[in-house]
Amino acid sequence: MIQLKKIIVSLIILLFISGCWNYKELNDYSIVTGIAIDKNDDKYEVSVLISNAPKSSGDNKDSSQSQIVVYSEEGNSLFQALKNIGLISPKELYIGSFSILMISEDIAREGLENAIDLFVRYTSARNNFYIAIAKDAKALDTLKILTPLTSFPSQNISDNLKSTTALQGAIAKTSFNDLLSILLRDGIDPAINSISVVGNPEEGEKKENLESSEPKAYIKLGNLAIFKNDKLVDFTTHDESLGINIVNNMINEMYLLLEYNDGYVVVDTTSFKSNIKTEVKNNKPIININIEGEARIIEVKGDINLENSDVIEELQKKSNAKIKNHIIKAYNKAIKYKSDVFGFGLKFYQNHPEYFKSVKNNWGEILSEIDLNIKSNLILKTKVSSKNSLEEIHSEKKDY
Repeated sequence: MIQLKKIIVSLIILLFISGCWNYKELNDYSIVTGIAIDKNDDKYEVSVLISNAPKSSGDNKDSSQSQIVVYSEEGNSLFQALKNIGLISPKELYIGSFSILMISEDIAREGLENAIDLFVRYTSARNNFYIAIAKDAKALDTLKILTPLTSFPSQNISDNLKSTTALQGAIAKTSFNDLLSILLRDGIDPAINSISVVGNPEEGEKKENLESSEPKAYIKLGNLAIFKNDKLVDFTTHDESLGINIVNNMINEMYLLLEYNDGYVVVDTTSFKSNIKTEVKNNKPIININIEGEARIIEVKGDINLENSDVIEELQKKSNAKIKNHIIKAYNKAIKYKSDVFGFGLKFYQNHPEYFKSVKNNWGEILSEIDLNIKSNLILKTKVSSKNSLEEIHSEKKDY
């Protein structure tokens, strides 16, 4: 009996180390790193960006050989279009590790549900990719622009979203899981980053674009696209994008340009946090937004005495007023389209479920009736440099 058990265990181990019955070599697949969805008349146009590996492990990759290839096909459904790509791709498509899903503006206005349903059900697709909306360009074009800083356009977009979200307050990366979480809950609507193509897309896909010190075309992150349920309704301005991200506590770093006398001061936030509290009084919804943070003076133009505490206090007031103004602009855009990109409704659902249940069906209209109270307490730190200008610093050096 003991000997039989040893044999069985040995067979199981052998099975695992020898591979599975449906195992395929990596070279049998075309590795998809990005997907774009456009609409062409009444049909879907699906494009896939594929990493172009050498033909065999022993081949030296030709330096003139493109590292990527983009295949596009049409279909009456997304799945049909994707399968039609199999008719031109020499290898089976593998979409388990792609990093970006680009959706065209017209598809987004029709509704995201049709565009993402496939990826919910398609077992080969993972849910950790980013989603972005192509603005004033085909989604396909965003996958074809070559850049010297990254191997694939898809990597360029996803890396840009990650890094710029941390450095620019108006940018916010949205993963597929984030989007699903929003669409499956009441009282919150999506806000997704837009991406545009600057320059000529046809020139941007040529190898010369990699070799030029001034690319003919490049990808640029834009402002947020706001939705009502799953349908795109409008794009925000820079200030409105900031306002949305401030309320949603998605600011890592943000700069504010403050006009002062005939010059200006630029402050950069070093810490930033917003907190939302809800109340219901006499059946009226109340939102209290409290903002805390610190900022440093990072640029000065003009004759501004930074050693004067009154000047610092005034600049601090201007900073907080500007933050409030960004939020108000964003709120006005939201109520115009009855789009709750702040998730205020979700907050009421969590804290006042009975109230939200009574207004849930008319929440788009109720959004404009909210009593919105904003308190911003951004503290201006002056330890970096209290000198008024390079001229003053230079004059001090001359004294040594």
